Amino acid sequence: MTYQADADSPADDGPTHPVFTTVAEGDLTLDDHEAITATLARAFPSYDHWYQGARSWAGMQPELRVIARAGDVVVAHAGIRRQFVTVGDVDQLVGAVGMVAVSPILQGTGLGTGLLSSVDDALSGLGVPFGLLETGEAVQGFYRRHGWEPLDEVTGHYNALTADGASTLVSQDEGWLIRPRGADREAWPDGDIRWNGQMV
Repeated sequence: MTYQADADSPADDGPTHPVFTTVAEGDLTLDDHEAITATLARAFPSYDHWYQGARSWAGMQPELRVIARAGDVVVAHAGIRRQFVTVGDVDQLVGAVGMVAVSPILQGTGLGTGLLSSVDDALSGLGVPFGLLETGEAVQGFYRRHGWEPLDEVTGHYNALTADGASTLVSQDEGWLIRPRGADREAWPDGDIRWNGQMV
């Protein structure tokens, strides 16, 4: 689903519908980073100490950003990066997805459906066999309704940074989901996940 702005809407009212774009990280401007940062800080208030100024990421910087804007305001966002993760003893290429956010005042309006549809398109465009993300139990149903499949009884290990920049190993026993794109679900290897670095 792609939302398009109403061309007849007055400029000072902003567009009726947000417009989705997919932007390479290297094409973002300082203003873009600041607008994304503001949205992520609102969407993830417990992490707002990470999202300050133009720092629009908390872990690994994405390769692509899926962004929805209403006028100059970013109202939805997801980051994607191609990378290999170790699953069991297999190095598996994935499109790592993170920082999936819809502006709190627009949650429940269908904007999240448009966001995940655009993420699907971006994953297909990158040519990866699977999307991979970790999320809390409260929103897993939302992802499942949009084709993401849970990895049951799988532990994921990744590096997280502390406030002073030190890296710590984190092990997460639940919340891992994949989105088959260029491969069938059955092609996903068995075993726990090792990111060997930070998540998006």
